[in-house]
Amino acid sequence: MVLPIILLLLLAVNPSQEAVEPILLDNGLCPVARCVTYDEVNTLWAVPDAAYFQQCRRVPTGGWALQLMPCAPGTLFSYKQQVCVLPVYWKGCAALPDEQRCAAPRCGTYKEVNTLWVHESSDKFYQCRRINGTWAPLALPCAPGTLYSFKHQVCVLPSMWEASCNDE
Repeated sequence: MVLPIILLLLLAVNPSQEAVEPILLDNGLCPVARCVTYDEVNTLWAVPDAAYFQQCRRVPTGGWALQLMPCAPGTLFSYKQQVCVLPVYWKGCAALPDEQRCAAPRCGTYKEVNTLWVHESSDKFYQCRRINGTWAPLALPCAPGTLYSFKHQVCVLPSMWEASCNDE
């Protein structure tokens, strides 16, 4: 219900299709929001509706929880820029090129270690684990009845699953 209202407001302000197009796209390809590490707590996280973002906030128990925050009127959240921007400057998170997400799992950088990688079988995935003092990919199964989604970085129900690579 909120999205149609936002679209109507944007059309009322500027009937140009260019102003509306970014909001029709979403931030669905952005990393999944978490508040575990120092870097994650200090990251602003995208949600599918680009008029909003999530921020890690302290909770009374001492941990961290995500809080939904609005952008200023007429602006959209850019995960890459970590700020709400005018629609002409907004770009959603682009998917990793197929050759990166479908390549053999890599565990050389912090980002690679924290990525779940595509397995040859869609009901499995690779996760980097510490083995004998170094990081190495380990094949792990999804829960029964689920398939691994690179986009979601988790195993999902078949109705939510999309092929991660061209050959699937």
